[in-house]
Parts: sequence; structure tokens; C-alpha cells
Amino acid sequence: MRPPADGFTLKVGNPWFSWHYVTSNAGTIEAAAREHVTLTLLSVALGFAVALPLAVLGTRSNWARAGVFGLSTALYAIPSLAAIVAFYPIFGLSRWTVVVPLAMYSLVILVRNMVTGLDGVPVEAIDAAVGMGMPARDVFLRVRLPLAVPTIIAGLRLATVSTIELVVIGGFVGSGGFGEYILEGLHDNDYHAEIMTYLILTILLALVADLLLLGLQWLVTPWQRGVAE
Repeated sequence: MRPPADGFTLKVGNPWFSWHYVTSNAGTIEAAAREHVTLTLLSVALGFAVALPLAVLGTRSNWARAGVFGLSTALYAIPSLAAIVAFYPIFGLSRWTVVVPLAMYSLVILVRNMVTGLDGVPVEAIDAAVGMGMPARDVFLRVRLPLAVPTIIAGLRLATVSTIELVVIGGFVGSGGFGEYILEGLHDNDYHAEIMTYLILTILLALVADLLLLGLQWLVTPWQRGVAE
């Protein structure tokens, strides 16, 4: 909530940023950050779980690829606030009212990157695995999927950053996270310090998430490190 105005605030009126606001609301900011991260993780995890089988289906034929791409694009075209309102009668005030629509939006990025990554695996690598007697399942899990990881994680990075920004919209249904306090600041006579604090935190969270996923890519693709060196 908005803290009592200090001397600086009284002089300036409605500053765009106030460290006093941050220190006075440290507990609230920490709780909002935890909820924002939780909503993001749930949304991206659900989107990833749905996107992977769709991507595998999309690599089977041109018709399947067109269908999968068309479905993910159609879901992305639904206005975010409208989707959240549509799921409200089903999930009420639970996290899933926000998580399910955001997972849907992540599909357009995740599915396309997964299909691109799987299609980009060299034919020679697949033929060598088949020639060694690997069953189709092992070819996918031990050859195609690992070699597609860089492209898949690139899509995951983009989807995660996008989701972090979209979680803010959940504030309209009181889902918690940074969006609830940005909306509160707008309602509270356009309280700049509150709005700006949570906007900055949203951007910082997106940057941190992107760096963490970049580090994950570095860890799980040791062969690329060897090439770079």
C-alpha cells in the first residue's frame, strides 16, 4: 500500500521513483515477486508440456505442421484480458485463471522453435543412429531432442520473458504478482512511485530469467562450448 508521504515526497508531490516507498514496502514487494515468479513458472511449464507433443506432431507432415502452427496462432490471437475473463467462471480467483491463458500464449513461440529445432537436426546424425540399430524412440530422445536443445531453449527464453510481461495483466483479476500493484498505483491517483517500482521489477525479473536460461543452455550443451573454444 501507499506509505505516508515523507519530506521529499511533500516537496516534489508525486515522484516517479521513491526509495522510501521501496524500503517501506519491502515485505509486500517480496511477496509480489514470489507470486509473479510462481505464475510465470507454472505458465511456462504448462505451455512447454503441451508444446512438445504438438511440435513432435508438427514434424510428421506438412499438413500436421500447418495445423499445429494454425492452432497456436489462433490461441495467441485471443485478447489476453478476454481470455482471463473467460476462464474466471471456471477457475475463479485461483492462479489457473491466469496460468492457463498465459500457457496458451506461450505455444506460438514454443511450438515453432521446437519444430524448427527438430527439423534442423542433420539427416546424417539421424541416419547414423538408425544405422546403429536405435529404435525410433531412442533416436528422438538421444539424437534429435538433444541436438535441438539450443533452438528449443532460445524459444523458451523468449516465451519466459514474454510471460513475465503478460503476468502483469493478471492484476485485473487480483491474481497477485506485480500487476496487482501497478493497477493499484493507477487507481491510487496515478501513484508514480508504486507504478514505477513494479515496472522496474518486472523488467529486472525478465532480464534475470533470460540470463538464467542462457546459463542453462550453456550447461546442457557442452558440445557447443567445445566448438566455441
